[in-house]
Amino acid sequence: MTTPLELVVLDMAGTTVLDDGVVEQAFQRAAERTGVADRMPWDEALDYVRVTMGQSKIDVFTHLSGGDAEAAARATAALEGAYAEIVSEQGVSEIPGAADAIQGLKDSGLKVVRTQTSSVHAVAVAGDTVSDVESGRRAGAGFVAGVLTGAHDRPALSAAGADAVLSDVTALRGVLAQRDLLPLVATS
Repeated sequence: MTTPLELVVLDMAGTTVLDDGVVEQAFQRAAERTGVADRMPWDEALDYVRVTMGQSKIDVFTHLSGGDAEAAARATAALEGAYAEIVSEQGVSEIPGAADAIQGLKDSGLKVVRTQTSSVHAVAVAGDTVSDVESGRRAGAGFVAGVLTGAHDRPALSAAGADAVLSDVTALRGVLAQRDLLPLVATS
């Protein structure tokens, strides 16, 4: 018998919120403001950002800065400000149906934050990058899903070890129900 899940960990950009290039724009602004973009042509740097999407931002900037840890730290800090600026300028939108999907997960008895979970095996992870899937696998999550609304495609997410690759986050509750991974919720 499978252990029902207790917690769902969801990535944001590309999984629950439309990205529309915001993360890439924020990387570029941060790199330009801190000089990290001066080391290599931006097209080459952007290719690296795309391939490593979902990985630790400081690791990405460390590579882009040629191993300069101080420059990477400055760029990582600048990324947060740049991201907030872009979101303020352009706004953000949910992946259609994401808010309802999150509420449906909660209504099924799952927590959608990391609290009072009995073990990592009682956690589901969903994200749009190979890194999200690999992180869930390395952590020992009980279920790991890739979603196709962001950075990486089905073959990449499958190869990374996703238990399921979904069109978007709205399919998560259904696949968890099909696999008997939802907790038994008392109804009265």
